[in-house]
Amino acid sequence: MNPTWFRARLKNEDGSISVLVFGLFAVVLLSGVVLTDISAVIVAQRSLVQAPESAAQSAAHALDLDTYYQGKHSALSFLVSDTSPVIPIDCKTASNRASETLADIVNTAKRNYGSSKQLVRRELSNVQISEFQCNGTEVLITTSAKAWLPISLSLFSFESVDLSASAGTTSVKKRVLSIFGINF
Repeated sequence: MNPTWFRARLKNEDGSISVLVFGLFAVVLLSGVVLTDISAVIVAQRSLVQAPESAAQSAAHALDLDTYYQGKHSALSFLVSDTSPVIPIDCKTASNRASETLADIVNTAKRNYGSSKQLVRRELSNVQISEFQCNGTEVLITTSAKAWLPISLSLFSFESVDLSASAGTTSVKKRVLSIFGINF
C-alpha cells in the first residue's frame, strides 16, 4: 500500500455528506424518542397528583363526632375564638375513605379506557397508597405508581419509571356570623 494513495483517498470527500446525514438522522430520532418518553412521564405525573388530592379531600370529610361534640368545637367557642377552628378527623375512617376513593379512581380508569371520564392515565399501573398520615386535624396521603414508557429503550432495559405524589388537607370551619339564615 502506497502512503500517497492513502493520503489521496483521505482527501477525497465523496460520500461524506451521506455519513453526516445518517449521523444527524440518528441523533434526531433518538432525541425524539427521549422527548416522547419524558413528556409521557410528565403527563403521567400530573395525572397521578390528582389521585391523592381526591383521596385526601375524601378523607378530610371523615368527621370525628366524639371530639366534635365534646365542647371544644361548639358554636360558642367558634364565636369567641379569633381563629377558625379545625374540624376533627376520625383517622381510621379517613384511612378507609382514602383507600376506597383511590380504588374508585383506578377502577374508573380501567372501565372507561379511552373516554374523557378517565381520571388516571393508562400508562400508570400499580397505583396505591404508599403512606397515610393523620394527626386528627390534617391528612397527608402519598401515592406511588409505575409509569410505562410509550417507546421503551430495550437497549438500556428502561421500560418504566416509578412515580410518587403527595397531597395533604385539613377541614376548617369558615368564620361566618349567621343570624336567622342570613350570613354576615
